Amino acid sequence: MDDGSLQKDKKSLIIHTQSYTKSEVELLCLELNTKFNLNFRVISHKVKYYVLFIPSSDANILYNLISPHIHPSMSYKLPVLNN
Repeated sequence: MDDGSLQKDKKSLIIHTQSYTKSEVELLCLELNTKFNLNFRVISHKVKYYVLFIPSSDANILYNLISPHIHPSMSYKLPVLNN
């Protein structure tokens, strides 16, 4: 449950997928974007890794998808929403 990080803006996130190849992360990104109508993108992280970047514009969608499954102790990992 701790493979992601909330960015400094408290709205965008990164899912840490460093153990996967770039093509595997791109495939995951494509599947998530297609299935859930998201706008995730693959970005380079620390030069040699690739991670999924979740823009703040998708924060509400992601929050609604995952919040029922997040343990309360990990809620600080969720984005701050503009309700």
